[in-house]
Amino acid sequence: MLAFSQEAVKKVTRYLLQLTLYDVMRSSHDFEDVKADLNERTNWTIEALRSFFTIRFADEGHFVTLCAFLWLVIAESMHLHYGRLAPHELKDRVENMGYATFAILIATLDLGIVVIRVAGIFTMSGSPGLAMCLILFSAVPSIVLPLLLHLTKIFWPRNRQPTAEQGEIGGELNFRAPQLEQGNDGMPR
Repeated sequence: MLAFSQEAVKKVTRYLLQLTLYDVMRSSHDFEDVKADLNERTNWTIEALRSFFTIRFADEGHFVTLCAFLWLVIAESMHLHYGRLAPHELKDRVENMGYATFAILIATLDLGIVVIRVAGIFTMSGSPGLAMCLILFSAVPSIVLPLLLHLTKIFWPRNRQPTAEQGEIGGELNFRAPQLEQGNDGMPR
């Protein structure tokens, strides 16, 4: 059971790291592109978090405003701390911290946007049941589409080798329709 849970955690971690700057950091040599991506990502997050202050909620939205302010402080401090570094200094810091750790640290800013949106949905909706339905409905595209893509990779692999039954003749594919056998009544079986 422990091996199963460890394997599940590894798969989830690999999947989540694909959503971060992890691959860019590991493949970069001079870290100029990493610094540009990092600054672009944090600037976008800061603007998204600032937009929450313009939303008016029915009950004054104190909790949502407090959450937005907290995540904005985190984003601004990370931007000030890492955005001002020269590329080689950023590379040294990332290597000292670890590529995966730094990628997850930067991805927490995106998590903050999700947390604030969920808090806003709970604030705007009248009941917790309605809020849960809205949250699940808004998460459907981000959950169902990757699940469908994963299932198609499992059940429909790209490197399928055609077999003789599928119409392979002498190394080439035969695209003719198979001949159906006919029964005594003239109908195909």
